[in-house]
Amino acid sequence: MMNMANLATLACMLFYLIAVIQLLANLSQSSKTVTDSSSPVPLLGLIGAVMHFIVILIDAKQNQGLSSSFFDALSITAFIVVNMCLIAQTRYPLRILFIPVFLISIICVAMANRVSLHIPIVASSPGMLTHILSSIIAYSLLCIAALQAVALQMIDYSLRERSDSIWLRQLPPLQTIETLLFQFITTGWLILTVALVSGGVYIEDFFSQHLAHKTVLSLLSWLLFGLLLLGRHRYGWRGSLAVKWTLTAFIALVLAYFGTHFVLEIILKRTV
Repeated sequence: MMNMANLATLACMLFYLIAVIQLLANLSQSSKTVTDSSSPVPLLGLIGAVMHFIVILIDAKQNQGLSSSFFDALSITAFIVVNMCLIAQTRYPLRILFIPVFLISIICVAMANRVSLHIPIVASSPGMLTHILSSIIAYSLLCIAALQAVALQMIDYSLRERSDSIWLRQLPPLQTIETLLFQFITTGWLILTVALVSGGVYIEDFFSQHLAHKTVLSLLSWLLFGLLLLGRHRYGWRGSLAVKWTLTAFIALVLAYFGTHFVLEIILKRTV
């Protein structure tokens, strides 16, 4: 018989998958759009997110706290991204992003359930808690920005090729996506600044050997995003140039957040 964690995991994956199937069905019908107000996708995603939260809660209860292991951290981040997208889609035309977000979340939840490695997150002070929360929120916002950058590149390419695909018609206008991209980058960059400052203040030996690469890569990502925002403000950077800077900066952030965990836990079978 399945235990509660497995049942919640299965339910979470199922609702995310049904939401993706519904979105793809909408895409195949030219008379409908993914932003159709009668679509059950947001509700399906919300139920999936509730199940996702239950999965995280069960794991935290069983192990006396949240885990920072590779797949657990990915699952928590995916949960935050899903909820940010659910909130943002009520105001902005971002529902098309549910397809990659839900699919990635399915993989993260499944792997976190399968790989039972628990590395407790220790928030020894309010400052450390600020650092941890701001890091997760910043990463989640910039993850959405990276997905928007990919969508922006798809639109730009399709317009250059004079394509009239169903996918292109379902995406928001180029200018809308570009405006939203920089809104998410600006917010994410500001919160990343808080994460780095709080880390520098409250983490001992911020540049010690086991943290040096995380710190350097995070600072590199912060610098790249900052230069992109400066270039946008002063020189009007946009289009493919903005996409390249966004994805490069985000890759640096991914390596900073998950690089060590991946190498040690997945490749070397050790813990951080």
